[in-house]
Amino acid sequence: MKIVRITALLAVVFATTAALAQTKTKMETNKIEAKVLYDAFKQGKEEPYKKKMQISGIATYVGPDVYALPSVELSESKDVPGRVLCVLPFSDYLQLRKVSKKDRVVMEGNVLGFADEYDIVVVKQCKIIEINGKKE
Repeated sequence: MKIVRITALLAVVFATTAALAQTKTKMETNKIEAKVLYDAFKQGKEEPYKKKMQISGIATYVGPDVYALPSVELSESKDVPGRVLCVLPFSDYLQLRKVSKKDRVVMEGNVLGFADEYDIVVVKQCKIIEINGKKE
């Protein structure tokens, strides 16, 4: 009787471990560097990325976008112009005070598309996840 219970318990543990591993893999596939995302859109391979994602990069601009919405532009280095424009909801304007140019930032938002006129990937409904390795 005890062997049956132990076997059943082990089956539950293995199933839970496998489920957690799959969840972690799915979460990791929704993370991307700003330059990689930008390059995908420039090459016309954007379809897998048009979803909610976490984008990491160096903040090259912090402030209002062309519509006066709070935004952070991310790139691969401080010397390269912004590749990804992360736009926060208007109600989160004060969140911008936490971010400075040259900070390493992770943002999460919905990847919408590419703005040809500005040569930048647009991500809306963003929130700040991490600044210089510190979770927000």
